[in-house]
Amino acid sequence: MAADALHFILFFICLFLSGFFSGSEVALIAINRAKVRTLLIEGNRSALALAKLKENTDHLLITILIGNNVVNVSAATLATAIAIDYFGDAGVGIATGVVVILMLVIGEIGPKTYASKRVDSFALLVARPILFLEKILTPVLWLNDVIRKIHAADDGSYHQEVTEEEIKEWIDVGEETGAIEENEREMLFSVFRFGDTTARVVMTPRLDVVMIDDTKNLEETLDIFHETGFSRIPVYHKQKENIIGILNVKDVFRAVHSGESDTEIPDIIHEAYFVPESKKIDDLLRELQFKQTHIAIILDEYGSFAGVVTIEDILEELVGDILDEFDTEEEEIQNLGDGIYMIDAQAWVEDVNEVLEAPLPLEPDSYETVGGLVFTHLGHIPHLGESFEIPEISARLIVTQMRGRQILKVKLIFKKKPDDSESLTI
Repeated sequence: MAADALHFILFFICLFLSGFFSGSEVALIAINRAKVRTLLIEGNRSALALAKLKENTDHLLITILIGNNVVNVSAATLATAIAIDYFGDAGVGIATGVVVILMLVIGEIGPKTYASKRVDSFALLVARPILFLEKILTPVLWLNDVIRKIHAADDGSYHQEVTEEEIKEWIDVGEETGAIEENEREMLFSVFRFGDTTARVVMTPRLDVVMIDDTKNLEETLDIFHETGFSRIPVYHKQKENIIGILNVKDVFRAVHSGESDTEIPDIIHEAYFVPESKKIDDLLRELQFKQTHIAIILDEYGSFAGVVTIEDILEELVGDILDEFDTEEEEIQNLGDGIYMIDAQAWVEDVNEVLEAPLPLEPDSYETVGGLVFTHLGHIPHLGESFEIPEISARLIVTQMRGRQILKVKLIFKKKPDDSESLTI
């Protein structure tokens, strides 16, 4: 009887240890290094053991697997011995059934479910025992490292890295669980896009750039600064392609205030900084900071003037639009009522379709913006007031505002149904 009691005690100890190792595997693998660092900063004593375990996840997994397998085999052996003593040869089948059920409930499902809901506390609880066992198994772990290095010799050194896509998945999960706000998610994703964005994407196109002729006097120049609200404007000589520098409003005020009315613009301009439109904006931002300048002149592949980029343009890629006292915030899509919409030609068709009662046709291979849709349908540069039908949605699109060859605003008018009493007016 004493032997049977000992067998029962050892069996339940093995069952408990099986649950201990199963829960440890979930908690220690699930907890991330960032959380471990936070626990270390908080001064938690078990966090040091936890940090050592996370330094090598291979050793951690091997330690847990060895411990788990040893106690599982021991539990099965003890259960079989007990069952044979009580039931004879039939005890083997009985022991198998009982062990399977107990191992699933007590040794696997229960501990893993508990550990997954209390990752931090469970990881801290088991860190020291697992680290102690890892030190005992040092010879086995050393042998595993040797074998792994031999197999990895042909493939180069083994290393583990976190990919950008995995980080994005974590951010999405964080938003779904409420740990990250939607605006925080957008900012984090904008950081990833930041390094891949070129100057061409964020620049103010040439047609929209306000420029100053170097022959203008200071009074005329001040008027331009006053009308635009800009603090720095490119200066050209004879032709707009020939940019000779950047004029700062402070220098103009200083010259006027000092009574130097005969000062000419070329005397007070700053050197222009030229970059190709393929320049990545993260590199451009660092260069602008190093050169202590706020604006860059963008050149296309032929070396022609294509536009300008300011530090504000670059920062807006991270934090969104930055409005000052001279900016007016205007919605890309304005619902004027009666099925009439005023739309910014630079708006993406996908975004516009989320608002409209019927979606505009979209051909990603041909165009993505509303202005691109107009150019594609007309096949030429439109003139102000030109319009065309969109039969797919029974609507008419009218060009209402242009700057040079650039479309700024369009009006979308949905045709009223035959039973509508009101007439359509444009």
